[in-house]
Amino acid sequence: MFAHRLEVTIPNNGKLYLEALPFARGEKVEIIFLKQPARISNNDKTVSFAQAAKKFKGCIKQAPVDLSTNPDYLEGFGE
Repeated sequence: MFAHRLEVTIPNNGKLYLEALPFARGEKVEIIFLKQPARISNNDKTVSFAQAAKKFKGCIKQAPVDLSTNPDYLEGFGE
């Protein structure tokens, strides 16, 4: 199977013209349209998960350091 990807913006008139495709005349092709998620502009500051979660650091008291300290955590694992 040969795939050809093309990213376009739908114009105001809603008409999309497909020209100069890498397929022979008369070949059957399947066309699927996928809406792309909105992109973050370069002006927006991106934040990592660690940075976003920083404000929650230390808010949970009396929690186990590791879930493996709970004897029920691995019960049935690998069976």
